[in-house]
Amino acid sequence: MGDGESNEWMAAQARVERARGLFLSGKLEEAAIELRRALAVDPDRGDWHHSLAVTLDAQGRHGEAMASYERALELVPNHAHALIGAAQGSMRQGKPDACVAFCDRAVRIDTKLEPAYSLKIMALGMLQKFDDAESTYFLAQQYLGEMPLCLAEMAHVLAAQGKFDRAIWCFRESIAQNPKIPGVKTRLGLILLQAGQPEPAHQVLLQSLRDHPGDSRTLLALGSALEALGRPTEAEEKYRHTVELEPANQVAHVRLGDLALRGGRLEEARAAYTLVISLGLKDPAIRLRLVEVLARVGLRAEARRHLEEMFLRGSASVIRDAAVAYGAAGAALECGTPRAAVALMRMGVQLASEDARQWTRYARALFEDGERAAGRRAARRALRLDRKCTETLHNVALDALRHSEIKRALAAIARGLRHAPSDEGLRKLRVHAWGKRAAGQWRGVALTVRSIALAIMSLRW
Repeated sequence: MGDGESNEWMAAQARVERARGLFLSGKLEEAAIELRRALAVDPDRGDWHHSLAVTLDAQGRHGEAMASYERALELVPNHAHALIGAAQGSMRQGKPDACVAFCDRAVRIDTKLEPAYSLKIMALGMLQKFDDAESTYFLAQQYLGEMPLCLAEMAHVLAAQGKFDRAIWCFRESIAQNPKIPGVKTRLGLILLQAGQPEPAHQVLLQSLRDHPGDSRTLLALGSALEALGRPTEAEEKYRHTVELEPANQVAHVRLGDLALRGGRLEEARAAYTLVISLGLKDPAIRLRLVEVLARVGLRAEARRHLEEMFLRGSASVIRDAAVAYGAAGAALECGTPRAAVALMRMGVQLASEDARQWTRYARALFEDGERAAGRRAARRALRLDRKCTETLHNVALDALRHSEIKRALAAIARGLRHAPSDEGLRKLRVHAWGKRAAGQWRGVALTVRSIALAIMSLRW
């Protein structure tokens, strides 16, 4: 190596040292620039590629970071920390199998590398390989004394199986071993909420917020706990605080919209859902909630336009929340789009098949869409779930009357009135049915009289 090359290499090494200082002082972009300049001089330094990857990760440039981790591993295949970075990158890309492979390579190099075990447990949990995740946890116990990261990830695996008591123990043990791991108390609070323990969740989340004031994830979780405790006003304060800290926080805006919708503040709900959609949220459930609000404030044409666009694109078919499907189905009926209502109600009853009221609404949608046989089947299902469901009997009677099936209509009305003798809707329908029956009888008499008169005339003739 000549003097010029030696000086150039030393300058590159100095850039790497300067980049380390810039990284520690939070000047990430400047650190990345220095590292790139150093790599321009010596592109085969795997450790420098790793340092660049870590810097890019800290900037949130995860795709570029992953490429740098992979390049570092091409140059230094046994770089344990680059393997950990690549495992994290694989999880961000939704590739848990790749994460497991990177973690296995890392623990072959260093059996005491806890992040490798914890990431593998996380990946196996995502793959729903729960037994393998537990085996990894017990393997880690053989090599590690304390293992707070593994405990925290094992907690999520247990919660996914409904084993909440064990999951809560794991989180508490993780906190006892290292109370400074970011976010673990918040994650414990969320698991307590899942387990139906809102008051302990509330206390844990208050502690977490004291440790990390202004943390948006904790504020959102605290809002959820307050909602579960029946304190929506305080929950709304937490969501508004989140929006003050992060004006583009989509989850907070959705929660505010949901609270406004439940409170009957429809214009507020409309504004919140419209804002979230404008921020780029693609969740079709939010758009269906907006459809419900638009229909309720009388903007049926706009609601119908959203429904038509959603069904045209097929995005409505991925709804996983029965309540959302039911709300939008009601809006679709109000907007005069029974076909969309039928599709939404079908999704709803598939998600929550033991709700008599929703089978009733499904039957109504089918009747209005002209699918009478399917409507009667849905009505029978509703009546099996609730024999006294007068709304179902009202819908059956109304459909029968529309098709002049007076006997069927009166039978449904009579059944309903046995359960609810003072039901005004059924009583009015009964009067209407009687009227139609009487009109039919009079038409029959008139036809008989006319035929007799014609016979007498023909005899005279």
